[in-house]
Amino acid sequence: MSRALHGLFAPVTTPFDGDGRVVPERFTAQLEIYRESGLAGAVLFGTSGEGPLLEESEEAVLLAAAVAARRPGFALVAQVGRESAPAAAHAAARASAAGVDALLCLPPRYYPAGDDALADYYRTVAAAGGLSLLAYHIPQRTHVTLGAELLAGLAAEGVLAGIKDSAGDLALQAELRRAAGPRFVILNGRAMATAAALEAGANGAILAVADAAPEVVRAVFEAHVAGDAAARDRAQSRLEPLAEACGTRYGVPGIKAALDARGWPGGGPPRAPLRELDEAERREVADALQAAGVALNLTPR
Repeated sequence: MSRALHGLFAPVTTPFDGDGRVVPERFTAQLEIYRESGLAGAVLFGTSGEGPLLEESEEAVLLAAAVAARRPGFALVAQVGRESAPAAAHAAARASAAGVDALLCLPPRYYPAGDDALADYYRTVAAAGGLSLLAYHIPQRTHVTLGAELLAGLAAEGVLAGIKDSAGDLALQAELRRAAGPRFVILNGRAMATAAALEAGANGAILAVADAAPEVVRAVFEAHVAGDAAARDRAQSRLEPLAEACGTRYGVPGIKAALDARGWPGGGPPRAPLRELDEAERREVADALQAAGVALNLTPR
């Protein structure tokens, strides 16, 4: 399974209708766009997918729809982290039973937990899921730092298959590659560090900006694979202002506004307490897409 976790993944958004209900048909239609764009797969219920705002029943509906519509060669990874180990284990078992390919797991973050407690948490989730498990390292949101010693130790036990590092911590990634070995999957989660992470040996990336502009991120990957450092750096320079506008500045509402600007089904309103962008902010996102060479499909709202 570890080879299936190499490449570029989109952390797919969750579409809601005007009454705030999830829309599985739009969810699967957006996944199909990513498959046709040549991505390796998608992450369900992550940060960009508003995972913390979803009900278990909503996840179940979306899981079933995504798995039913899946095509060969396109991996589905479900984020299952919760505040308690039993809840995370339940989410992992449910996602595994639904038929996803791998699991991504946030650490618990409300109550402080030391490395021993975190190790036990990930062991519990791995045992319940029975699939390749990636730790989700995003300390800027969780305020939990997953250190190389903890992660490499869990890799040696067979608990962790890899990491999504949304901190873009290249020193951590390098230490993990050294300590956990070549089979440990490193997926960079910070757009600004994409080229540098690939150059340092990352196996791929999970990037919010890939939700709205997979072709812009793919250009970085393709140049890297071709060994064309100059083209890779040009593509990275094109990527960064778009990532800033779509994700860093406006978060999930910015990503959904970018999807709306493309006429893609994964856009629409975010779930409260998140709020839609105003028209000036939407224009800013649309301008950033156009500046990156992305064609728009604007329709009256």
